[in-house]
Amino acid sequence: MIDIRQCSMLVQRSLNGRSAEFFESTRARLIRVRAVTFQRCLMTQSRCSKSLVFGLATALKLLCVDVPAELDTEDITVVVPRSCDRPRLAGVRPIVWPHQLPTTTIDGITCVIPDMTWIMYARKAGLQELVLLGDALMRRDSEQKWYSPGQLESVFSDFVRTAGIGDDSRLQTCSRALKLMRENTDSFPETLLRLMLMQYGLPCPQVNYCLELPDMGSTRDERLFLDLAYSQARVAIEYDGRQHAWQWDRDQRRLKAIGDAHWLHVPVTNNDLRSEESRAALVASVIDRLERQLGRRVRRGRPLPLLQLTAGNRKRDVDTF
Repeated sequence: MIDIRQCSMLVQRSLNGRSAEFFESTRARLIRVRAVTFQRCLMTQSRCSKSLVFGLATALKLLCVDVPAELDTEDITVVVPRSCDRPRLAGVRPIVWPHQLPTTTIDGITCVIPDMTWIMYARKAGLQELVLLGDALMRRDSEQKWYSPGQLESVFSDFVRTAGIGDDSRLQTCSRALKLMRENTDSFPETLLRLMLMQYGLPCPQVNYCLELPDMGSTRDERLFLDLAYSQARVAIEYDGRQHAWQWDRDQRRLKAIGDAHWLHVPVTNNDLRSEESRAALVASVIDRLERQLGRRVRRGRPLPLLQLTAGNRKRDVDTF
């Protein structure tokens, strides 16, 4: 029998050792992680006479949902309704959840569905982590998209009403996260970049803005999706990850097309998000492009905590200067 976990480790080692010409897509990575997690859950279930319900990061991996690094764990997590139901298994982390628990079963393995997992994390995660996970549940890729913002908001409202725990302050993190979440993102760095721009006082940029181009040589290239955009000012901000290293020619044609459309482009790398100084420098670059395009000054504020962005009825209009 093939040891899926060992096979995955060998594949990952091979991927890390290959040149930048090879890149593992997000979809391929999620499938690989799912295979490893499923095998581990099968082994865990075989050690327990009772049927187990897998939750949190374990459930997300089983369903091919991208898990933020801050929420990821190597432990296998199971959910039980009472403390006395906790299984005593090495390497298994049990959590107690006495409320409704919608689940799904795949090939004999039962896990919590993603929207309830997102709600469960409200008691364990911070605001930024809930926004990251919420965005991951609403990806642009149709095979990774589980919900719309309205669906998540409805599920949360129904849960609070039926569980009768509306005064639980920890669950209010979900309400705050809903104000900051956006659908149709492609990656966690894009979400972090969007939140950072808002923290520095800029309006919320449009996510995966569709730039219509009259002619790029073929019908397939007439539309470009920009990671983040201030369309009013014609400024695009895009995260340049490792995946772009093997498609240099294509990226150069893309940048030329953006320039030909009279847009200014701000490339962002991981280094731009590492420190307070690098983030401030990046914001200054974005503001410089905005001012050049708009022909006037753009106010820059001191960075605010995410919580302050959701205070009261404060509204962050998209692309409004």
